[in-house]
Amino acid sequence: MIKRVKILVLLLPAILFVLMACNKAKSYNPKDYLTQQEQDSVLYKTIRYSEKLPPRSTHQTKFDSEFDPYYRKAVANYHFIFLFEGEDGSLYFLMARPAKSITTAYEGIGGKLKVNESDSLVEYEEVFRTWKMPYADLTERGSLLFDRMVTNRDLTIYYPKYTGDKYIEFPDGARFSFDKKSRMWIDSTFDTLNTKN
Repeated sequence: MIKRVKILVLLLPAILFVLMACNKAKSYNPKDYLTQQEQDSVLYKTIRYSEKLPPRSTHQTKFDSEFDPYYRKAVANYHFIFLFEGEDGSLYFLMARPAKSITTAYEGIGGKLKVNESDSLVEYEEVFRTWKMPYADLTERGSLLFDRMVTNRDLTIYYPKYTGDKYIEFPDGARFSFDKKSRMWIDSTFDTLNTKN
């Protein structure tokens, strides 16, 4: 009996370590996945999809080098609030950008992306965009939405139909949806959200 107690006492630290490792919460801190330089690089790779079109451009011409200065200036306003790396190497993200508003407000863009070994963006999907709101509200509400997205739980309960202008602006379950192939929000009433992007 004493021998068993001694063995348990000796194994206790190892058992506690394993239990703590299993119970450790996922980190959504962007710095745990990418350096600041890497974050800036990924944001620049996505900016032509997340930012509105430059003046005198179209979705066909937005990749032309003449618009590089516009996008370099725009990307400086974006940053990741949360990141999480999925099992398949995809990066789930919630990024913030300033919103046009009388008072200081921000919009959140939640989704997932994948960069290949040659550092090219091979997948980009926006799962949701939030309404504009104060930054503190965006981080609080965004945390809830981000965790639900990462854990593959239903987000429709946060659509405007149910929560008004508090959480998700689009998709809205009816008119707006994201097309992964074109990497654009589609407005079923019009063709695309040219001015909304």
